[in-house]
Amino acid sequence: MISSSTILARAIIAAASCAISACGTLSMAHPDPAPWVALFDGVSHRTLPAPGPVPMAIQVLQIDLTAPGVSLIVTPGDSSDGHEYRALKTSEALMAQDWQAAVNGGYFLPFAGGSPGGDDYIPQPGQGTDVSGAAIHDGRVVSPIETDLDRRVNAILCIWREAEVVIRDGQECGPGVREAMAAGPRLLRDGQRLSYESFDAAYGAARHPRTAVGLDARRRLAWLVTVDGRQPGFSEGASLDELTDILVALGASDAINLDGGGSTTMVVESANGPVVLNRPIHTAVPGRERPSANHLGVRARPRSDAIQP
Repeated sequence: MISSSTILARAIIAAASCAISACGTLSMAHPDPAPWVALFDGVSHRTLPAPGPVPMAIQVLQIDLTAPGVSLIVTPGDSSDGHEYRALKTSEALMAQDWQAAVNGGYFLPFAGGSPGGDDYIPQPGQGTDVSGAAIHDGRVVSPIETDLDRRVNAILCIWREAEVVIRDGQECGPGVREAMAAGPRLLRDGQRLSYESFDAAYGAARHPRTAVGLDARRRLAWLVTVDGRQPGFSEGASLDELTDILVALGASDAINLDGGGSTTMVVESANGPVVLNRPIHTAVPGRERPSANHLGVRARPRSDAIQP
């Protein structure tokens, strides 16, 4: 009999194959989205069609925050190199923390994109790095509130416990918060779209790879979204307005933009190791992961409806 782990691995690998093929670039000529695929209890994956004629590879993880065993977690800090974190690829963070899914996190420094295809980028894997703005793991402050920051950092994802997740303006969550990650800009507040006029074209109007988190009005569902970019003919990326359109269509009432560009990565666990569901682009190399400071992870139980060995 086929084991549940084998079934899960096949489902994830099929989804990943779709992410790096024509499935990820559905256009208006193919308007029907791929179905939701249950990966773990409370965690499903879907590849969305491009909302218009511009190619976009859109990957979504839907998280039921009320499902038993589901929790959202921010990468633990590591100050052993004199910084707040040691840089890890998203797939490395997933393995190190025994997560079932993960996306890249907030902005970080020092940073240098590197030459095309080269290894002269910063940070290197394992190199010390700091995030921009507040970050908390397991109730401990990893990165403090910072006020003199890039104006994109204007919101924070706050996680008290399972099914108690909110997005707030600024970098303050309040007492008792267990996990937190500052990023931005904030895209939605209580169902209202926010203005991006304070951001220049490089941040807002231009299309880039994007990563975002959305919450429904009752804060029972969360969506982790990636849009690949900088890959003509496969995926052009999304503007902040287009990213917000995607989140609204999913049902989000609140949403925050995370770091994007070459950092944009979505990974899930399988029996055969981490599977990257999107197609990151780092140093202009499609499929190459970028090491980054922190990440947003998901813990979840195996599917309760899977066939048992």
